[in-house]
Amino acid sequence: MNAVSLTRKRPPEKIWRQFHFASNGLEIMPNPPRVGEAATIRLLVCNETGQSLTVRKVSPRVYSFGIGAPKQEHLPELGPLTLAADPAHVETLTWQWLPTMAGHRCLRVHLDIEGWPDPWVVGCNLQVIEATEDACRWQVPFLLGNPTEKAQPLRLRLNFHSTGLEGGAFQAWVELPQDGRRLVLREPLWLQPHEERFAFLMIRTHPLVAEPFELVSDIEAWLGDAFLDGIRVIVRRRVPVKPLPWSGRSERANTVGRREVEDSTVLAGLPAGLRRSET
Repeated sequence: MNAVSLTRKRPPEKIWRQFHFASNGLEIMPNPPRVGEAATIRLLVCNETGQSLTVRKVSPRVYSFGIGAPKQEHLPELGPLTLAADPAHVETLTWQWLPTMAGHRCLRVHLDIEGWPDPWVVGCNLQVIEATEDACRWQVPFLLGNPTEKAQPLRLRLNFHSTGLEGGAFQAWVELPQDGRRLVLREPLWLQPHEERFAFLMIRTHPLVAEPFELVSDIEAWLGDAFLDGIRVIVRRRVPVKPLPWSGRSERANTVGRREVEDSTVLAGLPAGLRRSET
């Protein structure tokens, strides 16, 4: 497990956004949590600023799996603690938590650092799916919420990266089950103050894909003009599937998959109102 690196310089915008929902140094075990079974939340952090840091307090919070969920559970704060000016030293912070409901969670930790104007925020809003050899369709439920005091439009962006899959051999989109429709590119979803909506991330790989793969789908959300949060879903197949007795399998999988993506209303572009430089 990689550690969260504290640096004086704010990272590039895209990396900064991913710190909020896909930090490598934050985890929960077991994942997903199980009702009535104590879960361990662990944060690994190192200091790469070149000088000693005093962390006045470390504040962990647990949310429902999703984006903008207004309800949160606070865990005991830790601190103060001193991080030596040694980038090779990794500080490990742990909490015990007893979940009352099953399912994946969003973790977020605020580090209040002496002399820094704003807290350093790290988060883990992750679901990992271990695909069986016959699976090619997945439906991942998550929440979309407006945690503010005014009605605002929510816009989503969906990004992919994969290993072992051709670019056209998979497809993903977001569905709103209450409306019975897809949420299309750049479409604003207006949410009232503290309103929550259920959504599904729908993921498809071509049924003729036989090789091991890992597909990472990031959903990022902007509320009004401000970045709100994101989730990451990883689908991985670790072993190859026994190939079908048809020599044209691979070519047809790539061709059909590519056509499905090009013809879809998949969320894969820039939210309206955002400039390319802000990504």
